[in-house]
Amino acid sequence: MKRYFLFLLFCWLVVPVQAYQTENLQISLLTVMPRSNHVYTVYGHTALRLYDPLQQIDVVFNWGTFDFDEPHFLYRFIRGETDYFLSTSNYVQFLFAYQIGNSTVIEQILNLSTEEKEILLEKLATNLLPENLVYRYNFLFDNCTTRVRDLIEQSYSELVYPEQTEETTFRKLIHSCTESYPWMTFGIDLLVGAGADSLISVRQELFLPEKLETILDATPVVVSSEQILVSIPEPDVKRKFWESPLIVGYLILLVYIVIAIAGWLKRRPLKGWFAPLFLVASAAGCLLAYMAAFSCHPCMWLNWNLLWLHPLHLIGFAGCFLKKPYRWIAGYHLINIVILLGTLAGWHWIPQALNPADIPYILCLILASSVCLFRYNSKNRIR
Repeated sequence: MKRYFLFLLFCWLVVPVQAYQTENLQISLLTVMPRSNHVYTVYGHTALRLYDPLQQIDVVFNWGTFDFDEPHFLYRFIRGETDYFLSTSNYVQFLFAYQIGNSTVIEQILNLSTEEKEILLEKLATNLLPENLVYRYNFLFDNCTTRVRDLIEQSYSELVYPEQTEETTFRKLIHSCTESYPWMTFGIDLLVGAGADSLISVRQELFLPEKLETILDATPVVVSSEQILVSIPEPDVKRKFWESPLIVGYLILLVYIVIAIAGWLKRRPLKGWFAPLFLVASAAGCLLAYMAAFSCHPCMWLNWNLLWLHPLHLIGFAGCFLKKPYRWIAGYHLINIVILLGTLAGWHWIPQALNPADIPYILCLILASSVCLFRYNSKNRIR
């Protein structure tokens, strides 16, 4: 928290933007291209640079600052209640930090008139007011990139985005950043609901730094574009099988098929082996239900993954340890099988792009419920 307030003090006292002379002031967009250092760096970053050697100005405005030391940071992030804030740094320091991180940085000088620069400086001064420094972060609609986009739109009155060449969705754009990280893509697809699959406009695409850089490059607002920092290419590393949720899923399915066959040959259902599967599925279902109902993140509500991952799998977990077969447990397994088969049958008609890696895990749950239901029917003691 102390570091947080130091940021605020630095922003307010060291950067009196109202005093800047606009005649020779150069304003440029800095785009940090996606990199694999951390989870939050795979999407890239956007900042704004103000440069004028005559006024000894070379400062970078950054709306992507957050504090890991904030109380309950992870919980608040999951809830969508994370606060980001505007900070500033010297350009050399900014560049050095990303050079250490092996990042590619592109600078685009903006074609702004004197009047337009004055408007932008006025907007920056408003952003630097103590009551405006902190904002509620929203990955899709209010982040470090959309803040810069909005400033450019408000300053450059003639900005017109090029026509959209290909229809896209938030989910497709997120996949373009996470395609090298299958487990991350899998997790995001589980948590993010059907809202992420609606078609979006060109302007809505600009929540991603790389998209903003590319789209603005096709407009008159950009005078020139230059790579000011080039990353060292990372060596190609062969992906291990456990790095793919699809392969891991089919391996788990194979193990459970072997267990089911062994139980059938021994005339024992071995249903206790399926208890971890129901437990994990119910825990994941509780998380999905919580996120859908209470998270402030956009596009979480109406998550069709709740068809196959839901808290009621806890019934299946409990049933693995009950010695007596009960009709209500058998009913759960029967309904579970019907819903899971319906999910697979209606895969292409569900209004949400489900991840293909879901399939083996769905098949595991179908197999588990089938084994448990077969045990009840074979005993013919359901009550």
